[in-house]
Formats: sequence, C-alpha cells, structure tokens
Amino acid sequence: MNHLILGNIPLLGLILGILFGMALYYAGATNRIVISNMLKLKDLTLMKIILLAIGFGMTLTYLGVIFGIVSLDHFSIKPMNLGVVLGSGILAIGFGLIGLCPGTAIASFGAGYLKSIYVILGGLVGAFIFTITYPVFKNIGLFKDVYGGKTTLIYLSDKYVFLIGGTPIVGVFIGIAIIIVSFIIPHSLSEK
Repeated sequence: MNHLILGNIPLLGLILGILFGMALYYAGATNRIVISNMLKLKDLTLMKIILLAIGFGMTLTYLGVIFGIVSLDHFSIKPMNLGVVLGSGILAIGFGLIGLCPGTAIASFGAGYLKSIYVILGGLVGAFIFTITYPVFKNIGLFKDVYGGKTTLIYLSDKYVFLIGGTPIVGVFIGIAIIIVSFIIPHSLSEK
C-alpha cells in the first residue's frame, strides 16, 4: 500500500494542490480585495479562518506526535538567515501593495482573475533572478545562519534550538490557544 502512495506522489501533490486552491477560494483568499481589507484591518474574517486553520493543524500534528501517528523525523526545519528576513520583507511589501502572494495568485488565476498572471510571472522572474544571483548573495554571507539557525517554537529534538521547552503537549495547548484567539478576535478593528 505504501508503495502505491509513494509511487504517485506527483498525483497526490496535484490533488492536494487542487483541494488547497479550492479551500483558498472558499475562504476568500483568492480575492485580492478580501486580502487587502484583511491587511487594512477592515475585515478580519479571513484572518480568523487562517488562525483557525493554523491552530487546528498544529493541534492535530502534535496530537499525532503524542499518539505515535506522526514521527518527529518528518519535521524539516529551515534555517533562519538574513536572506529569509529580506525575502520575507519583499513578500510582505508585495502582498500589502497588490493583495496577492504566489500561492493565492495561482488560486486566483484558477478562479478566473486573469490579471493575477502578472504576480505569477513576477514570481517566476524573481525566482530566476535569485537563482542566477545566488552565488553572489552566498559569497557576501546573506545565507549564514542567524537567530539560532534552525529554531523551533517548541522543543522537537536536541538538534534544533527552541524557544519553549516541554513535550508535544505544549504544541497541543498552543494550537488550542490559537483556535480560541481565532474565535475571540472581532471581524473588524476599524470603522466601516
């Protein structure tokens, strides 16, 4: 059975991608106006949905670890470096100005907002330029680990720096807390 699942990983990825795109569409995350209103704190409905999804996913993941369904060996922690910080800043500025990021742009294009092709093409051009300039950025030290390198929120193993000690049950409690926050925050922080 595992051989069949592993043998069809591209198909599984396609199916999960389509399902994720449908979830983005259903949540309103393919509409740049909805995203823009969330970022302007005019309508926090999408933010509430995102927090609920993060909390739910975190709770299920750590429950899976506790009950032995999910192995900690499957966790892959990416290192923190100045390149990540700068890249995140560029993404945040573009996301704030346009109301789309690469993932939502693809789903938005699939939902019929054809102008999102410019965001998709911009991402591809940016990735190409990054690939060409990577050796230069690496030589100037842009990708040296900072802030502890591979840092996790919760202790996973001795090979990672962590911010909060404890067992996976801490992850369950944090996930539940995020779910509670998703229900507590209002739908808007600004006057309409």
